[in-house]
Amino acid sequence: MDVIKKILEIEGYSSVEEIPMTDAITVSAPGFMDLTIEKVGEDRVSVAHYFKQNGDLMADPEVVFDTADGWVPVQYRQDPVIRQVDESGLNIKSFLDTWNSNLRSQGFVDAAEADAE
Repeated sequence: MDVIKKILEIEGYSSVEEIPMTDAITVSAPGFMDLTIEKVGEDRVSVAHYFKQNGDLMADPEVVFDTADGWVPVQYRQDPVIRQVDESGLNIKSFLDTWNSNLRSQGFVDAAEADAE
């Protein structure tokens, strides 16, 4: 997920370890749901788009990465019906490649750079 790593770099983080547990990075690109990057554990980062439905926060999607030995996807959620968890890593490379490309073309890196100025 080079787009996420680039956004973290733009936000001043050279590693996941530097992100405070209470910090959530939200990037807004016009015409798209906000992208939220959040440290959710010692070596865990959540990357997600969220929307509200009947007052509940819904993921569209959310991927949690274990960053101890690279960026290994260990949880995938697409509310309201899909949830996959595998601590050894999920086989979702094709999805992640497409999502990464989409995030770049949708302007999330450009939006993060504009916010940082």
